[in-house]
Amino acid sequence: MHSGPNPSPGLGVARSLRQAYPHARLVGVDYSIESSGLHSDVFDDVWVQRPWKELRLPVYQAAIQEKLDGGAYWFPGQDLEVQWLAENLSDRSRAFIPPPEALSRVAKPSISAAGKLPLSIPDFVLADRSDWDLHAFCREHGWRVWVKGPNYEAVRARDWPSFRYARASLSDIWGTEQLFVQRHVLGNEESVALCAYQGELLDCVHLSKHSQTHEGKTWAGKVSEPDPAFVEPLREVIADLGWTGGAELEFVRAPDGTLHLIDWNPRFPAWIHAASFAGHNLPARLAEAAGVGTPVAGTFQGRQFTRVVIEVPVRLTHPLPAVRAAVDEWSVGSKHPSGMPDLARRLGESEDGKDAKKGVRSPAPAIAAALLRDLGEGASDSMETPRRVLLPRTARARFAAIEQAVEDAPASGPALGFGYSVKTNPHPTLMALGKAAGMYGEVISRAEMVRALEAGFPPERIIINGPAQQWPEIPLPEEGVMAAFADSPQALGRWLCEGVPRARYVGLRLRPVTIDSRFGSGLASPKRFGEILKLLRSLPVEQEIGLHFHFASDVLGPSRWRELYTGVVHWAAAIQEGVGRPVKCLDVGGGWFPDDLDREMLPRLNELMAAAAVRMPELAHFFVEPGKAISQPTMALVTTVLEVRRDKDGNTEAVVDAAISDLPMAPFYPHRIYTPSGGGWEALGGGRDRVLGRICMETDILASDLALPPTLRPGSRLVIGDAGAYDASMAYNFGRGVLADASC
Repeated sequence: MHSGPNPSPGLGVARSLRQAYPHARLVGVDYSIESSGLHSDVFDDVWVQRPWKELRLPVYQAAIQEKLDGGAYWFPGQDLEVQWLAENLSDRSRAFIPPPEALSRVAKPSISAAGKLPLSIPDFVLADRSDWDLHAFCREHGWRVWVKGPNYEAVRARDWPSFRYARASLSDIWGTEQLFVQRHVLGNEESVALCAYQGELLDCVHLSKHSQTHEGKTWAGKVSEPDPAFVEPLREVIADLGWTGGAELEFVRAPDGTLHLIDWNPRFPAWIHAASFAGHNLPARLAEAAGVGTPVAGTFQGRQFTRVVIEVPVRLTHPLPAVRAAVDEWSVGSKHPSGMPDLARRLGESEDGKDAKKGVRSPAPAIAAALLRDLGEGASDSMETPRRVLLPRTARARFAAIEQAVEDAPASGPALGFGYSVKTNPHPTLMALGKAAGMYGEVISRAEMVRALEAGFPPERIIINGPAQQWPEIPLPEEGVMAAFADSPQALGRWLCEGVPRARYVGLRLRPVTIDSRFGSGLASPKRFGEILKLLRSLPVEQEIGLHFHFASDVLGPSRWRELYTGVVHWAAAIQEGVGRPVKCLDVGGGWFPDDLDREMLPRLNELMAAAAVRMPELAHFFVEPGKAISQPTMALVTTVLEVRRDKDGNTEAVVDAAISDLPMAPFYPHRIYTPSGGGWEALGGGRDRVLGRICMETDILASDLALPPTLRPGSRLVIGDAGAYDASMAYNFGRGVLADASC
C-alpha cells in the first residue's frame, strides 16, 4: 500500500475498484504502518499485519483463506506475496493469483514464457559464475550492466568495485545468492499491463513512460492501445499459462525498434489507475470476470497522466510510529516499508531455518596448463615470502601471441608494430622477451627511455609519449626515436619553439569527445581543433606526422573501445585533410585485459588496420600498445598465511604476510588465487571468505568473495595470480620499516 517514489499498486487498484464498484467494501492490507497508502480515504478499513519477519505464516495463511471463504476477493500487490500465496493457498478461486507453474515460467532472468512474444531478453549471466567470468561479462558490455535480484531491485555497476558493492548489497538485503547480471539496453521504457482470468486475456494497455523516479518507477506517461501484433501472441501465451490476475510486462524499445523484455511482474503496476481513467479499468474487468458484478462504466478523462504529491490525514486508528533515532546521517526512512526483504528471506530459508549460502558459491576459474607448471616450479615451500615470481611459460606464451599477430598481418598496407609498455612492468626478463618478439619500447619518460635502451631496444624502436616525457632532462639519442607524441597542444607548441624531438614521427595524442580523460587534446571545441591543425601545419615540411590514441579498454569494454577507435580514425582523417599533409603513423591501445586482447583485439586487428588505411592511404606504421595485456598474467605473488579466523557462521578470514602495498590493484579487478592441492595447485572458487594483508590499514584487503579451503592453517601458502602489471610496477614500501624515497 506504500505510495512514495517506489510505490506499490494497492492504492491504484483500490481507486479503480472504487470507481467501478462505489458501494464495495475495500480493505487495505499491509505489513507496516509506514505504508502511506493505508491512510487514503478510498479504503473502508485497513488490515495491518505484523511485519513479515514476525508473522506466523501458517496462521496468516489460514486467516486469509477464512476471509476468502467468507466472500472476499484478494488483489495481491507484491511479487513475493503472489509467490507465497500461489504456493500455499488451498483455494485460489477468489484470489487473483497465477498458478505456481506459470510464475516459474515468468521468473527472471530468462522469462521463458515470453518466447512466443515479439520480445528479446537482454544478455545476462547468473551471478554464480566465477568472478573472472563475471568481470569478463561486464567488460564485454562496456560496464553498462545491472546487478539484479530475482524478484526486486537492480543496481547499476560501472566498474569492478561498484559491481562487488552491488552484489554484496543485494545479497544482504534480499538474503539470496540468486542474483544475475544483465546488460543495459539503451532506449525508451514502455510496458504492457494486462488482466486475465483462468487463461483468458480480458484486457491490456500499453504505457509509454515519460518520466521516472530515481528508483526507476513511473511518474508520468501515456496510456494507449497496444499493437495488435503484440496482443494476439500475448493472448496465446496467457492461455498457455492459465494466467489469473494482473501483470505488467516491462520492456525497453531500442533505437532499432527491438523490444527487450526486462521484467514480467505478476500483479498490476502502481500506475494502473491511469489506465482506468483512460477507459481500461483492468481491476474491475478482473473482478467482473470472477463474478463480483457488473462494474459502473468509467468516464474517459485522458490518456496522459502524471503523479502529484498530496497530504492526507493519518487514520486516527493507525497513528504514525514514533520518530526513530537516526542510525546515521543518511538514514531518512525505509525503502521497503512493506517488508519484502523479510519475506524474501523467509521464503529462502531452508527447512532448519538457516540460510543455506555458506561455502563455495561460484566455481573456480579455469587454469592454463602452462600456468600450473609455472606455479609448480615457481612457488616452492622454501621460498621466503611475500615474493613476486615470474611465470616463464606464461610469459613466453603472451609474447608468442604478439609475434603471431605480426606474422599474420597483411603484407600490404601499413606495417604493424606492437609497443611494450615499460611503465607497466620494466622487469628485465619481460623487456628482453618483448625485444626478442620484435616489439617497440613504449616509454613515458626519459628515464624509461634509458631503461629501454639498456634493455637493448635501439632508438629507432622506441616510442615516447606521456604528459612529462621530457623528465628527467636527458637528451634523446642523436639518431632519434621512432615516434614522439605530445600530450597536449601546449606541449606541441613548446616543441615548435624549443625544438621538435628527433623522431621519425611527431604528432599529438587525441582525446575523443565522449570520454573523460586527463590525457590528450580534446576535439570537442572547433577553436581547439583549429589550434591543433595550425600547430601540426607548423611542423617542418619534412617531418612525418603521427597521431596517438590510448584509453584503457578494460574501463570501456572492447566494443566501446572499438567505437572510440572508429571515431578517432575519422578525426585523424579530418586532421589530415585540415593540415594538408598525410598522417603516416597511428598509435592506438592502452590497458587491454589479457583475455580481451586474445579474443577481441588480435582477431580484429587486420580489420582495424584496414579501416585506418582507407581513411589514411599513406599510413606507413600502425602501432598497438596492449599495455597490461602482456605482463599482467606473467607474475604471481606468493604469500604465507599468518593467522586464520573462522566465525560462527563459517566464514573465514586469512591474514597473510603480503599486503596491499604488494598488490595495489587488488580492489580493481579479480585476481585468481591458488592453493596447494594434491602435489599441485588449484584455483579457489567464490564464497564469503577474505584474505587480509599484514599492515594496519582498513583497505588492506587482498581478496574478498572467495572460498578458502577448510584445511587452511598458519603456514599455508597462497598464490595470488595476475599480479604482473601495475601490481608489480606500482608496489610500494609500507610496513617494512623503510621509506620509499631514500633521499629523505
